[in-house]
Amino acid sequence: MKTIGLIGGIGWASTAEYYRLINELVAHRLGLSHSAKIVLLSLDQSDFTDRAAQEDPAAIEAFLVAEGLRLKAAGADFFLYCANGVHRFAERVVPRIGLPFVSIVEETALRVRSSQLKTVGLLGVKPTMTGRFYQDRLARDGVATLTPSPRDQELIHDIIYGELVHNRMTAQSRAHFVRIINDLQGAGAGGVILGCTEIPLLIGRDDVDIPVFNTTSIHCEAAVEFALR
Repeated sequence: MKTIGLIGGIGWASTAEYYRLINELVAHRLGLSHSAKIVLLSLDQSDFTDRAAQEDPAAIEAFLVAEGLRLKAAGADFFLYCANGVHRFAERVVPRIGLPFVSIVEETALRVRSSQLKTVGLLGVKPTMTGRFYQDRLARDGVATLTPSPRDQELIHDIIYGELVHNRMTAQSRAHFVRIINDLQGAGAGGVILGCTEIPLLIGRDDVDIPVFNTTSIHCEAAVEFALR
């Protein structure tokens, strides 16, 4: 079994879910006497967000490279970021770390392609919804991406950072997400990507009428597959 490297803490609530899911998946594959070999590097979230907010990406890129090298030195055989938004920096950061990398964007895109849907909605923090790293990857497979209105993007972003990353779930916020997903369905989305690893803590497949792509579980499944390959 390869040692899985996790860079988490952005935020901690979904990182805890990664640890749980990966260990459960390994036990399911190998038997209940087994658990995953994991090196977890949990960041102080503000160290990430403060640098990511700077106009010049040099600071956040240097920070992510340094943290990745710490994970490598700790013995990880490959690594994951336990978040979606950080993947907007992956293209410039990952090659400088020198470890195999399992991308949440790539794995989710493969899952969407296998569903044969041609239009999906995308939820996440604002840099994910307004960025191109998901949209461009999905477009390579002929999949169009719909995002919420600017007002709803602000609402989603505020709920994620104000509640979900602190492991706080409310019925009111769940109702907001359900309404937004229904709006995307009405606009033509055949499914929706829960493109923030905290969103599946609030919303699941039973809450809406279209398929949901839980990026946390998709990513964990890919990590275990890579570790046991």
